Amino acid sequence: MKIHALNLIALVGVSLMPILAPAAAPPADPLAAYYENTLACQDQVSKAVCRVWLNRDGHYYAFYDLGPQERPPGIDGPFRIEGREGTYTLRTEAGSYQLCLWVAAPRIRIGAEKQRELYSEASCYAFMPHKVGESWNESDSSGRSIKLWLLAGR
Repeated sequence: MKIHALNLIALVGVSLMPILAPAAAPPADPLAAYYENTLACQDQVSKAVCRVWLNRDGHYYAFYDLGPQERPPGIDGPFRIEGREGTYTLRTEAGSYQLCLWVAAPRIRIGAEKQRELYSEASCYAFMPHKVGESWNESDSSGRSIKLWLLAGR
């Protein structure tokens, strides 16, 4: 049984195709633009402002400025600045992203959580990737309008 030279070349070429074919690129990280940058939000009803930092290692920090408070000014002034930290995951559900937050100290309720401000609770939130410099509007679970920005740097 003789193998013709052209058949041998064809067999070798077909068997090498998987080796020579470029490897499929890993899927892009939907959160890549958020690392080392700041996700800012403002509740259009309460006017509370948040700043959220998502770290590549799965940790997050959220800071809230709840604005002027109905209490006498103290040494720190009449404003309430508070924060929250924990871990997060990004999951896909029904073709869309969910940013799921777990709070590091869940027993401590902060004012932003009591007001149900965006990203203040251990929960999953609808999420869409954006580029640094973009701004957009969303509605939270109660229907309040939220303005968001992805700002360069921290």
